[in-house]
Order: sequence, then C-alpha cells, then structure tokens
Amino acid sequence: MKGGITKRLEDTIKALDAKQIKKALYLTENNPKLERQHQYINEAARTCLASKDNKEICQAAIKEARNKIQDTVSLPIDDTSLEGLEEFMTEQKLPDETKPVEIPAPVETPAPTGFLAKAQITDEELFESCQECHVAVAASRFADICAEKPEEAGSCELIGRSLENENTEPADWIKAMVQTAEKAQGEAKEEMVGAITELTEYLEKRDSPFLKALDNEERNAEVS
Repeated sequence: MKGGITKRLEDTIKALDAKQIKKALYLTENNPKLERQHQYINEAARTCLASKDNKEICQAAIKEARNKIQDTVSLPIDDTSLEGLEEFMTEQKLPDETKPVEIPAPVETPAPTGFLAKAQITDEELFESCQECHVAVAASRFADICAEKPEEAGSCELIGRSLENENTEPADWIKAMVQTAEKAQGEAKEEMVGAITELTEYLEKRDSPFLKALDNEERNAEVS
C-alpha cells in the first residue's frame, strides 16, 4: 500500500492516537482498500458507545484498533530476506474452497432485553439511525473528490479546515460542503452536488436538527 492509501492510514493512526475516533471513521469510510481498517475502528466506536461511563474501556478499544491498523502499515513487505517467511505464509488465509466449514451447534438462549437488546443492533441499523455518520460519509466523499479532481474541485480549504478541527459541528460540515460544491466545476461539481442531495434527502426524512440549525443561521443572516 503506497501513495494515497498509505497517507490516509498514517492520518488515521494519528487520529486514533489523539482519540479522534470520528475523524478516523471519516478517513476510512467507503474505501474498499480500507474496509478491514474501517471495521477495526467501527468495533472500537461501538465499544465506546456501549461504555460511555467507562473511559478506560473506550481508550483500550481505540488503542487496540490503532495497533491493528499499525500492523497493516508496517508489514515487512520490502524485506528481501527469508526470515519470517514461513510464519507469514502460515498466517495467510486459506482459499475459500479449502476453508473448513464450521457448523455451530444450536444453543437456546433467552431473548435479550434492555441494554443488551440495544447492543445487538446491526451495523446497518446503527448507521441508518446515525445522522452524524451520514454527514461524515458525505464529508469523506468530498475529501476524496478534492484529492482525485483538485482542478475541478477548486478550493477545498473549508473541507480541509473542517477535517482538521475535531470540534466541527455537523451543521458546519454541511455548510462547508455546500459552499465548496458551489465553487466546483465539471465532474467534481456533479459528484459533490450528488453527495449533498443524497445527504439532504436523508436528513429531511429524519427531520434533522442539523438542517434546522442551518435554516436558523440563514434567517439570522438575512435579518442582519
């Protein structure tokens, strides 16, 4: 992994070192090459959400995710010696056709209630109900467009500043994306507008407070 992927992984590790788990999620979202790393961070995020009253558990989960991602960056792939080759080959996954099929025995357990029931929400359900997550995904798409089509994307300064600031509010993210899209051109503009449209439709269905905050800000600006 070199170039953009390596840089993004390094930025992700720095974010986790700073306990900026939302930023780490942004950096690895919707990228097939970073799917495994994103899953590590997602698991840590779920642990933190389930342990809001215990910072030590959350910090331990973030550290574990950080170390797992660091291992994917620091593999000695450029080493020309044979040292460690046998262990490396042993750790490789078996082809699908040779994987043993494990059939777990049925176990009857009582239906979970209360907190345990909430904890069993699937990743898809968790994401669908997470408005901040949808804003983060849209912002991540904007960052990718800025990196892939810098000439058409124009000035992405607002996106860069928002990404660097861990305290950027969702409403500020949306405002930064709208302003960036307005100045973009060509395919970059089309992709940005598409991302904003998709996000706005989702937030409108959820009667999102983020959109209300933007509306209030615009009304105050018109009055002043």
